[in-house]
Amino acid sequence: MENENLTPKKEPIGDVLKKYKEMREEGTLPNPDSVKSAPIEAKSSTIPSAEFNADDYQNVMAKETDPDLMTSYELVKLPSKGLFYSNKINEVAVEYMTSKDEDLLTTPSLIENGTVLDVLLRRKIKTKGVKVDELLAGDRNAIILFLRSSSYGSEYGVKVPDPRTNVLFDTKVDLLKLRYKKVAKTPDEFGHFTVELPMRKKTVKFKLLNAGEETMLFKKAEAHKEAFSQEFSEYSTLKLKTHIISINDKTDRSYISKFVDAMPALDALTIRREILDVSPDVDMDYEFTTKDGYKFNAELSVGIDFFFPST
Repeated sequence: MENENLTPKKEPIGDVLKKYKEMREEGTLPNPDSVKSAPIEAKSSTIPSAEFNADDYQNVMAKETDPDLMTSYELVKLPSKGLFYSNKINEVAVEYMTSKDEDLLTTPSLIENGTVLDVLLRRKIKTKGVKVDELLAGDRNAIILFLRSSSYGSEYGVKVPDPRTNVLFDTKVDLLKLRYKKVAKTPDEFGHFTVELPMRKKTVKFKLLNAGEETMLFKKAEAHKEAFSQEFSEYSTLKLKTHIISINDKTDRSYISKFVDAMPALDALTIRREILDVSPDVDMDYEFTTKDGYKFNAELSVGIDFFFPST
């Protein structure tokens, strides 16, 4: 099966769920092929297959225990550095995937309702007090990237277009070379940022959305589109309205909604660019080399085989 992995435009890791669903319906969903992983930059140890607790772990390890019956974990640092969470947690204990998790990834009902990655993250994150829906998208991406690398290896085969000819060529990506975005700005004490609008000359204060909020807005936009037989989704506009906390210190939600609806495109673009710039995430920019040695950078996007590497 050919990989559908890379285009100049970035594709969020979570979008792979739609492709899972399509392949399940076609009966072409591939079988997982476990590959021993290379170590990544994290502190590694082992824990029982239960909710992670450092004290319990030390008590268990003090006894004679067959290491083959234990499940390993690593501490994964979050791109957000915990700045947007009330508990300020900046790393989480993430358990390695097992054969049961591979069963989970091919469960039709979870693929159908789009919750398969949420269930996987809830199973694998062992640090107490971490709620999957409250994680920022960038932090989720970092954990998903770790789970893939630690389970199936860091090498990922892709097809990428040569920018000189637009002809696809096969190459390998080393996922361990991906680093976190460098974010120059930090939020205020409430986790908010400000941006000046070039057209309306207003000061906008905004927040970042967590995964649960983004999912809720997507479902709301899709439901609205279907109910009113619209030709397009208003997801991006709904997101923008939810991001914004205030406009020139005005916090009335009705005012913000009407302001966004009438906002010049340049002002909307300015806010969206600022949101992207300050959002912590995995930097998916990767340097590729063609067979004749030409080097270029492009955004790595995830294909259907991200969790199902081909043999």
